[in-house]
Amino acid sequence: MDPAPAREADYAELRRAIAGAGLLERRYGYYAARGGTCAALLAIAAALPFVLRPAAWLALCAPLLAFAVVQVALIGHDAGHLEVFRASRRNRALGSLCWSLVAGVGFWYWNDRHNRHHGHTNDPEADPDLQGEGLLAVAYTEVDGASRSGWRRTAVRHQTLLIPIVIALLAFAFRVEGTAFAWRRLRGPRRAAELGLLGANGAVWLAVFAVLGWRGLGLFLASQVVAGGYLAAIIAPNHKGMPVWARGVRLSFLQRQVLSSRNIAPNLVWDFVFGGLNYQVEHHLFPTMPRVHLGRARTIVRPFCEARGLEYTEVGAFASYRMVYAALSGLRRSAG
Repeated sequence: MDPAPAREADYAELRRAIAGAGLLERRYGYYAARGGTCAALLAIAAALPFVLRPAAWLALCAPLLAFAVVQVALIGHDAGHLEVFRASRRNRALGSLCWSLVAGVGFWYWNDRHNRHHGHTNDPEADPDLQGEGLLAVAYTEVDGASRSGWRRTAVRHQTLLIPIVIALLAFAFRVEGTAFAWRRLRGPRRAAELGLLGANGAVWLAVFAVLGWRGLGLFLASQVVAGGYLAAIIAPNHKGMPVWARGVRLSFLQRQVLSSRNIAPNLVWDFVFGGLNYQVEHHLFPTMPRVHLGRARTIVRPFCEARGLEYTEVGAFASYRMVYAALSGLRRSAG
């Protein structure tokens, strides 16, 4: 592996090429269209339970609502990375509306966790996505699996069987963790605004329960389970099963982001479903890049990496799921 300083010069060269192609410029028209599409989809999903017959109700309404909410949250993801507007305040306001109000997951909780992940990608000691943080502590590395004791060690031995349960509870856990983060970690107007938006989301669901009764409760529970599955499906392929490094390993930013990230081979369907996260290498190299530019950036980044001997990983979606499952299954030996 080449020395890190040389790779830093490589990254500077790559960034100049990306900037020269205009790929870091804001795309207000794209986000207006994409945001409008997501808002329309959310409005349809929210209206359907009040107009459909009960026989065809839950099987259609819950998945559609979950898909719409996660699509809105992906707009919030982009805003959290400052991709939408030039002004940070506007991005954060949009992110709060998408995450806290629509999804019921605290924006500042997500922003804190996600930015730490970007800053310490696949570092078991600092990447929250590998530390098993939060209510649903899954082991992602052999060291983590081997260090656990008691029931947590037993859970690692059987975690491939438990993963479906973890996925089903993911959205609920994010809601609880986001609210706890706002209460414990935020202060002043930011705390008040965050708790107010989370409270508004809760009030909307209470109104749905009041109008639809048990059907409303069923819609909430089913949509949260589907949303957790959808989130896991678009997040897990990105880094799970890729190389991890301890804190002291000398890596450049370019090396860490390329070698630890896995792209999903693009097409029109995956681009829409993954919300740009299928271009994980490009997103990690240029997190402020509007997602509409990620496909063009790939045509620059991939040959650049290959010319310098950096392994650029890109596989099909279903192949990536098999790789993630194999990696998680292999951890059973670490807790044996």
